[in-house]
Amino acid sequence: MTDQRRPELLASFDAYSAAQADRWVAAALRTISPALDADASDEAWEWLYEDRIETRRALLRAEPCTVSVTHAKTRITWTIRPVLFLPFAHRKAAVG
Repeated sequence: MTDQRRPELLASFDAYSAAQADRWVAAALRTISPALDADASDEAWEWLYEDRIETRRALLRAEPCTVSVTHAKTRITWTIRPVLFLPFAHRKAAVG
């Protein structure tokens, strides 16, 4: 039997530009990196110093991208998707 769980959305953030989305992921990685194991921390800093520019370029081309690190048995992934339309309703609005 495997001990795999389905991916869960734990949080989301509305960014209003490619630069803002990129900065948000960078800030999150810098914040959690001290708590990560050595391999995951290396993954985080590799993205921050080497791969971040490619993420920014993809976002500027309106292409979706992901940033991931694996800590122990947990995979943490940020998925950044450009949205090219106006929202009809705020996602936090109460329904009822």
